[in-house]
Amino acid sequence: MSGQDTARNKEIAYQLTKYVSNDSLEYIYRGNVNSAIAENILCLAENNIGQSREKILIRKRIYFIMVECLQNITRHQEKINDRKNENEGLFIMRKKKFAYYITSGNLIKNDTIESLKEKIEKINNLDAEKLKEYSRQVLDNGTFSSKGGAGLGLIEMARKSGRKFRYEFVKLDDEYSFFYLHLSIPYNKIQCQEEDSEEERKEYEQWSVKDIIKFHKILTNHNILLNFNGILKQDNLKNLMSILSRQITTSKILKTRVYSTMIEILQNILQHADNKDQNHDDGNYGMFFISQEQQHLLLSAANYIKNDKIPKLKQLLEYANHADKEQRQQLIRTGEPGHGFATLVNKSHHPLEYSFTTIDNSTSLYSITIRLEKDSDIDDNAF
Repeated sequence: MSGQDTARNKEIAYQLTKYVSNDSLEYIYRGNVNSAIAENILCLAENNIGQSREKILIRKRIYFIMVECLQNITRHQEKINDRKNENEGLFIMRKKKFAYYITSGNLIKNDTIESLKEKIEKINNLDAEKLKEYSRQVLDNGTFSSKGGAGLGLIEMARKSGRKFRYEFVKLDDEYSFFYLHLSIPYNKIQCQEEDSEEERKEYEQWSVKDIIKFHKILTNHNILLNFNGILKQDNLKNLMSILSRQITTSKILKTRVYSTMIEILQNILQHADNKDQNHDDGNYGMFFISQEQQHLLLSAANYIKNDKIPKLKQLLEYANHADKEQRQQLIRTGEPGHGFATLVNKSHHPLEYSFTTIDNSTSLYSITIRLEKDSDIDDNAF
């Protein structure tokens, strides 16, 4: 484990945690979006929304808007097939104090920008009653299609959220731009935006599209494909794995190793995480993110931990990293403390990269990264 790798992973984990520190749920996906991946994203998000106390009607509205955002990404991917390497979608969902915030992003041709802008601005300038009337007109006139024709999907998203769209076009070259679409869905009540309290307005303005663009650059610079921040448990793991498996185009052995490594990482969070500001009976609060390098896939996890637990945990990590093959196998056979770390070293064929970042006098952020070689078919026990 090089100091450079540890510093890099520590910085990524800290940046991501700082960005979502006031959220109880964060889900980020960056990459190709097809129907199968969209379904897994929806299942993962619905899994967590379903645990919340939001009313059924609000949950349905959130789900509808998520579906529309993901469909919007796939539609543009279908149209733009000559830039596949750059044609990555972006989907972000956050839950804050007063609302869910959903953002989608996709490549768009510059010659379609003005038309799309006009649709969004027209929708933003209509109140609830006029939006309802506009939706009826579009349906009656039959001027829409499966590709989004008159923007019926946008109209319904605005109606169900009661909010105005925020959006941005970032020019990439003379032919293409990246389009960000951002919408909030309040979950304590159904109201128009003008009725928001001062605290609600502050929250709404706090996370601007420009902040999303900055965060997207962090994801791109570190080649982060997926980030989940929330309650981690078995159902979440299944959907995370389904999404990732569709991005791994190498051997079945690597896919199997990724899946088993994710299970170990989840167990690591369940065993060591401390819920800093909240209590959960059915899982622990943590973060999981996946990034990639040219030769490696990096699976990382981060969670809060009480400072007095760090010396013992560090001792277990160091033993697993410096033990020889027979010592690790003995640890795994006996099931003694640290056997999970020994298993991870075997699967990775590299020492574990970990760090502790002090948050306050009682708590630190513990992060761990497992490095898997993309083209390696070495047996787990060969290292």
